[in-house]
Amino acid sequence: MKTFAAVALAALIGLCWNAGAGADAASNGERLFIQKGCIGCHGTSGRGGAGPDLAGTALGVEDFLKQLRTPRAQMPPFPASAVSESEAREIHTFLKTIPAPPPRVSAAPPQGPQGPASCVECHRKHNPTLVAQYESSAMFRPGRQNPRIPVTTPEANSCAVCHGLDHTEITHVRGRVSEKVCAACHAQIYQEAVLDAGHSYGPGPAGIGTNWDRNIKVPHYPQMPRKVMEMGCDPCHAQAGATDAPFWDEQKKQYVDLSSLPYRNGCIACHTRHRFDPAEARRAEACMTCHMGPDHPNWEAYSTSKHGAIYLTDGANWDWKKPMTEVRYNAPTCAYCHMVYVDKDGRRTSSHNMTRKIIWGMGVQPALGELTDITRSPENQAKRAEMVKVCLACHSEVKASEYLKAADAHKLMGDALVIQARDILHDLYRDKLLEPSRRSLSAGLLPGDRYVATETPGGTFWPAGLYYDVSAVEREYFDMFFFANLKSYKGAFHMSPDYAWWYGYAETLGHLTKVRDEAGRLREERRTADRTSFMLLTGPLMVLVVIGAVWGARSFLRRRRAGA
Repeated sequence: MKTFAAVALAALIGLCWNAGAGADAASNGERLFIQKGCIGCHGTSGRGGAGPDLAGTALGVEDFLKQLRTPRAQMPPFPASAVSESEAREIHTFLKTIPAPPPRVSAAPPQGPQGPASCVECHRKHNPTLVAQYESSAMFRPGRQNPRIPVTTPEANSCAVCHGLDHTEITHVRGRVSEKVCAACHAQIYQEAVLDAGHSYGPGPAGIGTNWDRNIKVPHYPQMPRKVMEMGCDPCHAQAGATDAPFWDEQKKQYVDLSSLPYRNGCIACHTRHRFDPAEARRAEACMTCHMGPDHPNWEAYSTSKHGAIYLTDGANWDWKKPMTEVRYNAPTCAYCHMVYVDKDGRRTSSHNMTRKIIWGMGVQPALGELTDITRSPENQAKRAEMVKVCLACHSEVKASEYLKAADAHKLMGDALVIQARDILHDLYRDKLLEPSRRSLSAGLLPGDRYVATETPGGTFWPAGLYYDVSAVEREYFDMFFFANLKSYKGAFHMSPDYAWWYGYAETLGHLTKVRDEAGRLREERRTADRTSFMLLTGPLMVLVVIGAVWGARSFLRRRRAGA
């Protein structure tokens, strides 16, 4: 009996020990799941995102390891140097222990084909604001509301016109509406905004294309956690061209690019669903969501300019229902400057190609080593002329032209400071005071290239990626060219004195000071290290020389005394 009790007690202790060890492995596995970047694609608790749902995975640990090392589809490989076998096993233990997700808070959506009339009535019960927005829109009202739409176009006064009737598919694609669906009625706008890259600065460097390509195909994108990009870069960059091939697979009914962003449609970025109201898009606040922040503070600069002050104090009295070609605002808005065109007879037209007057684009020319007045080219002179024509509604041509020329000069003076800092970094790379091969990987980021400010061995030239896993002086340079100098540039062209000066040019000067100081510190460290190495190498030799001299002198004196 005592033997049986002892065996039972030992078994119980073993079970408790194993349970405790399993709990520890699961707890540490969750930490590793987050730190190693798994959460970026597979979501919180592994319940899916850009990657599949791994909660309670049916994969055995060996199959899990195989997928980790030699993955299928778009998943990057995780070698043992990134995730060791023991770490992978702990992650696998965590995934196996994840409980079932909580129940839905609302009724499950219907399945299969639905009648067109059922959409509004069902959604009126479950999403009343959505229905109210749609019923207030021009699309819902009978008849042709927009003169730019061909008279032969069928009316879009049913949810099914855009979403279809198969609710199983609607649920699967999360209500996706392709921009080509919008193009069926708004062909000219689709041509201008999407096909002509009217909401993009055009092809990017390194063979990157336009629109959505400029987001997901930049070199640093694959290293970023997908869920972080979904919250940050993706929503604003999905302004045009992100809803269709090659990013969408019609057979699989899913997006097949690197992004985990499920809701895309450039049209609703400005004309919020389900009102799709042109009056909303004409207001400057419609642009604010994306065109703000340290790298492109268009809203901050505009709203603190005299134009912005007039708009904010007087804009509530303006008629936003009228097309911009028919109104006379007391100050320009974003849409008015970038979308209205004036011919030689003063007749106004509008276009959804918003890049036809922009010369400097994003403004990162100095980071590419460029320091030249690009406004001299015939193409850019034509763009400038179109912008000046819009200014003539309130200003003389001389005033408008001279101001824009002064803003060009302001931009180039800031660029000259960036070039100076860029040259300093070039010399640090050349003298091997900055070595791209030396790096550490931040938690949650995936392995990839190490970026540098100029062409240099051991790194990939991509200055826009210098905000992570780089040295302090490189990050200082990034903040200088990508934040401070762009605030300076945007402040000048949006007529905000403080953004042009204190938030912009003065900050750029401050960053240059820090770049110089940090470069000086690195060089002094190198000199100190060289002196120390010299002393470590020559010190023992000098001691031997002194000892030899003393010994020689002593021997000489002894011989002399002996001879005497």
